[in-house]
Amino acid sequence: MRLLKLISIILISIILIVLDTRFSYLDNFKRFTLTLLSPIYFVVDLPNHVVDWVNDKGSDNAKLVSENEYLEGKLTELKARLQTYNNLVLENQKISGLLDSSYAIPEYQIKLAHVKSISQSRLKKQIIIDKGFNDGVTLSQLIVGSDGVVGHVTQVTPLYSTVQLITDPTQHMPVKNSRNGIRGITKGLASNEKGMIVEYVPLESDVKLGDIFVTSGIGNYYPAGYLVGRVTQINNLLNDSFLSITLRPLQNMNKLELVLIVSEKYD
Repeated sequence: MRLLKLISIILISIILIVLDTRFSYLDNFKRFTLTLLSPIYFVVDLPNHVVDWVNDKGSDNAKLVSENEYLEGKLTELKARLQTYNNLVLENQKISGLLDSSYAIPEYQIKLAHVKSISQSRLKKQIIIDKGFNDGVTLSQLIVGSDGVVGHVTQVTPLYSTVQLITDPTQHMPVKNSRNGIRGITKGLASNEKGMIVEYVPLESDVKLGDIFVTSGIGNYYPAGYLVGRVTQINNLLNDSFLSITLRPLQNMNKLELVLIVSEKYD
């Protein structure tokens, strides 16, 4: 019985195949059947479409992320280059200001240095610069800024040097009045005030408020002619043989970034 059923099914299949091949009787039936089955095909194939769509979107998203990272990197690079450019312009302006200072003396060699730190307490006022004896820096060399004298070198290491500011209470520097040549010696104030006093100026000396004192070059310890400070106060104390003169440094120590190291004269 089972064999008969199987044979019957096979015969019917063969007949249908022959009819479909030779004639077009089953075309309408096939189209109808395909129409009925198309939703099933869509549902069965839907996961593949979803996977393809996700892959496409993922690829597009990865591409967008990559492009965004690239553009952000380029923007950062351009900003960095712009900062470098602006810094170079500013550095060039500062260096030009230093080299074009009116008090620069051509027969002395100068070397440029950057200020690494500034320390200004009541009893100790100094800066650290990024030049040492590897760069030819030696003790007692004069250090100047774009507006005036900064101090002199007190300690030297291979890469760095310590500079004692002219406002330090242990600092003494021979100076003279640029208006009339009256000489004295400066001494830093042991206070938080950024100033100096000029000692050993006789009572009868012609000193006025606003006078400028410069290095005198006495003793060849410091070269002459560098700006030191402006007179802000003059006191004539009783029973004293000298004037009490207060100077304010022309160089603003808090804004120091670049300084010049003044070397010995050319041979």
